[in-house]
Amino acid sequence: MAGVLLTLLRPVLIIWLMVVCARWGLALWLFDRVDAQGAWGDLLLEGFRFDGVILGLIWFLPATLLPLAAMGHRSWMWGSLALRVYGTAWFGFLFFMEWSTPAFIEEYDNRPNYVFVEYLNYLREVGPTVFAQYPVRSVLIALLLPASIVAFWRWTKPPALAAKLNWWSALALSAILFCAFALAGRGTLTHRPANPALAATTQDGVVNQLPLSSGYTLMYALYLDRKSEEGGVLYGNLPTERVLEVVKSGTGADPSLYVGGEQQPTLRRQVPLVPNTAPQNLVIVLEESMGAEFVKRLGGEPVTPHLERLSHEGIWFDQLYATGTRSVRGIEAVIAGFPPTSAPSTVKLARSQQDFFTLAQFLKRQGYASTFYYGGESHFDNMRSWFMGNGFDAVVDEKDFPNNVFKGTWGVSDEAVLDLAHENFNKENAKPFFGLVFTSSNHAPFEFPDGAIELHDAPKGTVNNAVKYADHALGRFFEKAKKSKYWNNTIFLVVADHNSRVYGNSLIPIKRFHIPGLILGGRIQPQVISAQTSQIDLAPTLISLMGLTGEHPMIGRDMLNPTHAGGVGRAIMQFDKVQAYMEGKDVVVLRPDLPPEVMTYDASTGELSPGKANKPELVEKAVAHSLFAPMAYREAWHR
Repeated sequence: MAGVLLTLLRPVLIIWLMVVCARWGLALWLFDRVDAQGAWGDLLLEGFRFDGVILGLIWFLPATLLPLAAMGHRSWMWGSLALRVYGTAWFGFLFFMEWSTPAFIEEYDNRPNYVFVEYLNYLREVGPTVFAQYPVRSVLIALLLPASIVAFWRWTKPPALAAKLNWWSALALSAILFCAFALAGRGTLTHRPANPALAATTQDGVVNQLPLSSGYTLMYALYLDRKSEEGGVLYGNLPTERVLEVVKSGTGADPSLYVGGEQQPTLRRQVPLVPNTAPQNLVIVLEESMGAEFVKRLGGEPVTPHLERLSHEGIWFDQLYATGTRSVRGIEAVIAGFPPTSAPSTVKLARSQQDFFTLAQFLKRQGYASTFYYGGESHFDNMRSWFMGNGFDAVVDEKDFPNNVFKGTWGVSDEAVLDLAHENFNKENAKPFFGLVFTSSNHAPFEFPDGAIELHDAPKGTVNNAVKYADHALGRFFEKAKKSKYWNNTIFLVVADHNSRVYGNSLIPIKRFHIPGLILGGRIQPQVISAQTSQIDLAPTLISLMGLTGEHPMIGRDMLNPTHAGGVGRAIMQFDKVQAYMEGKDVVVLRPDLPPEVMTYDASTGELSPGKANKPELVEKAVAHSLFAPMAYREAWHR
């Protein structure tokens, strides 16, 4: 029996020690954040709990079967070998996940989640990017991972079976080990098993994740994402009728304009505030990762002088907030007007690949032709499929550019993309057009043509330099556009898909969701909209500004309406599995398996603090909007 326990417990102990060392290494690396939350005790206790959870989940079945294998010498030989291979595979996986964690935290301020798996599908772009950003770590893991796996294999060599176990001994030991590991994997004696909410004891999301191992956070994210076709996890309960009442009321539209009935409850007829004297083309320039921290007018670095100048020539949004932290989330919000969920963006989900409402679909009924311009491979993040299935007529991507243009890891340069788009816009004569241009030069590893700009930083490959180059390309595009034949009858929207790296010691770092937004064109008069605005408000605003009348299911607001432009506004933000609903300084934070929390946001410091009032009406708004998006996806309302 001792040999059975030694064969099992040796790999379990090695894996446990590796995970513990990784956790405390991260805690020391993030010492200031852990110390600021006074979380050392919670880190120890919850870390012990969740070590038991991951080890229990991994080992309860092998632990149950191993004593049965010890009933014979031949079965022991094969059973102990299978357990050794099984343990080595898990060790390699968990070692790789923990070693990858610091870089992921630096990028996303989270332990690895479903984004980690999604990026593995795009190794052509992601591989060089990771190596360029973290060359030393990449080389180290390439050396340490195989060496550690070999060492684990050697350390876990099973002993020979001294004496076979009889039926009663094998069954008794099997039952004991099953109960011990299953209980550890459950993590609690309460009516529901442990989940990450038990470790959420502070106001800092990353500190809350430190007790968990990265292998666990990844597997839990994948478990939750099994529900993605239903829209992700839910943050509360409200009757469907009440959800629709709250959401429809939030648009500010007259109830008589809702014409979709039960089949499409948010389908409404939008009547423009601006008369349509002539068809207006639409051009949206979706800027990669251009957060407010790069715009001087929004309190950021002075690396976007062209955007700064243009901001005084059109409709400028002082408080525009992204809905998420991924490009597809920005595409979903800006082009489809769809609010965020904890699930992957609808750009990637099966039920939204056709007959899912987009601006292109709306404009097609008005006689428009729509084209998507991208400098990389358009199949990335499933963009081509989603665009072509939902109203776009053509996609222009990397293969459509001449060989002599600058090409980096993520595709051709912003200048090349905008130049080609401008040339095509100038050729459009037969019908009004919609052009969506998605830039990519401001994406790590920040590659752009030499000599294009005067560098802001040294060395060249920094985010500030990449943003300055992206701004240079944008300014160059508008210089040409203003001299073109399409300028006077085109409306342009310049907006970021999301902020740059989203991080902070808050449950949701709201300051890192603040992005620039600007509408301009030949007929646009300068205006500043100071109310809080969400990306989902942009599409209804553009429709109104273009003077178009038509039906759509979007729940965004027309920010040209003086009631909205002069009001407080609101924003909805998704940060991994945390969703926030903000009105003014009040923020409702929604997390899985925890009650809603009303907090106060200080825009000057970017800090969230516990709120002083419960505000049940605001909580209901937050919960209703969080429930609406998965309902709309599941029930096909957004069409």
